[in-house]
Amino acid sequence: MLSSSAYRRPLAWPSPKFEITPVEILSQPAHPSVRRFVRSFGQRRVSLTGVSVTTPLAARPDQFIEFYLGERYRISVDDGLSLLTPETAVVGPQTRPGLRLHMSGDIEVFTIRFQPTGFHRLFGVAMPSLADQGVAITDLLGRAATGLDDAVRCADGFGDRVVAAQHWLQRRAMSSTLESGLDHASRLLVAARGRTRIDAIADRSGLSLRQFQRRFTAEVGVGPKFYARTLRLEAALSARRRHPDRCWTMIVQDAGYADQAHFIRDCRLLAGATPTAFVLQSSGMTEMFNN
Repeated sequence: MLSSSAYRRPLAWPSPKFEITPVEILSQPAHPSVRRFVRSFGQRRVSLTGVSVTTPLAARPDQFIEFYLGERYRISVDDGLSLLTPETAVVGPQTRPGLRLHMSGDIEVFTIRFQPTGFHRLFGVAMPSLADQGVAITDLLGRAATGLDDAVRCADGFGDRVVAAQHWLQRRAMSSTLESGLDHASRLLVAARGRTRIDAIADRSGLSLRQFQRRFTAEVGVGPKFYARTLRLEAALSARRRHPDRCWTMIVQDAGYADQAHFIRDCRLLAGATPTAFVLQSSGMTEMFNN
């Protein structure tokens, strides 16, 4: 089912103040034929002509491929030198705060977002090597990736891009490794948004806890406990953006934290700021990166 939203209210930043409308976000779940590998497809579009916007990102659990169809982002870490993204980038899980995106011009980005073990299952990449990295797709996957890149870029509009990407991924899936208990268990962890015990998830995988932790890290890129922490943080921060009048106490409880102290500690470690400060710093544009 295709869903879309355009933010009709002005998007504001503390300094300088300006208005940008609309931001268009499109999303579509993956077809059942590729759903054990791919979670969803998305597209984000906004015009920033004449202005430049910088937004911070917290640590996050997912891995994806992004196709920059308009102006590319510039990325900096810890306020260092900003570097231009590749035209098509494979992005691994982010384990630390400090990442900032710098955007200007006409932005249009198509995204393939993978299941926790999906990218490894399709391409056989050692996922810890992708943690905190954004790599040109051809540098990582070689000439095989050219077909996917060309298919997406030659398609006309979001719907056709989804169809083109899914056809390529369906062919790739024919040579992938078989489904395992780890694949199923990792998807259960996502469905629970990190609000479950890791030993219980390990039991569902059919592996011992130690085996589960080792294989999860190798095939997802980070350990299961850390993965669950980033899922909970993402859920809490997203809830606050959607419902700014809702109190933190209820949001933290719903996200599965024992108390607010644990949540604040995690937010400082994974987002680099207190919860309220981070939501204010990232107001507006961060909605583009959590859909």
